[in-house]
Amino acid sequence: MMMDDGFFWFRRNRLVIPGVRGEHLFMHVTDTHVNVCDEAGTDEEREKAEKQEEMWKTFKERFARANGEPYGDEQRITTLEAFEKQLALAEELRPEALLLSGDNLEYSHPAGERYLTKRLGEYGGKLLCVPGNHEDQTFGSLWTPGVKTLDFDGFRIAAVDDSRKMVSRDDLDALHDLCREGIPLIVLCHIPLSTPCCREECKEKMTGMNDYFYIDGETADELGREFVSLCEKNDAVKAVICGHVHGYYAMELAPGKKQIIGSQGMAGAVHLLTVAGD
Repeated sequence: MMMDDGFFWFRRNRLVIPGVRGEHLFMHVTDTHVNVCDEAGTDEEREKAEKQEEMWKTFKERFARANGEPYGDEQRITTLEAFEKQLALAEELRPEALLLSGDNLEYSHPAGERYLTKRLGEYGGKLLCVPGNHEDQTFGSLWTPGVKTLDFDGFRIAAVDDSRKMVSRDDLDALHDLCREGIPLIVLCHIPLSTPCCREECKEKMTGMNDYFYIDGETADELGREFVSLCEKNDAVKAVICGHVHGYYAMELAPGKKQIIGSQGMAGAVHLLTVAGD
């Protein structure tokens, strides 16, 4: 079984939402940073892919060591091999949805877009995919502007582009409309949010990060602050799922409201989220 592959390591969370019927399993993967060059690529594209791949051999290990996370020979594979393993695991686990929270590609490049479009199109289940800061805000057919949603029995997951440390006015309006419907909402995005509650809970870890790593509800621009406030204070939002920092963190945005940050998928990290009723 893929579950026995030494490449993978898992973090599990259980989110209880009143009114949800049954149990719903989701597989969350982030920061796979795929580098790829195909036969249609140029020599320049191939050289860049090879250069970036070589860089991540060092950087992904540094992130793992800094966060006290598993790293050994099993994780010393290419970003492309790692992504293929993650898709194979998703096919085996058959979660209710595969959630990809950005930096799926190391950078936006035609071969990468062709590869992701093909492979995610072949995936046999539901999925939501958002762009990360390493990607263009529109890349191929994988992402177009606008909030994307999947509905389940008693709750909804909404994919939101915050890859530029803010959310567009149109997307914020759409999120407000979703919240007014009163259906419990899990927000999937790329960049984590910083609130007084999570800074207090993860004081040492949060203070070790500069503002590149999160959207601060106090110092971000107007649209960024509004996004943080909505997720922090609106009762319809039950959790935020994101990535970006290449380390696993689980903290409270507000009392009883979780933010779960997945670690680097290219180094085998898998976040399994179970959503159930009370």
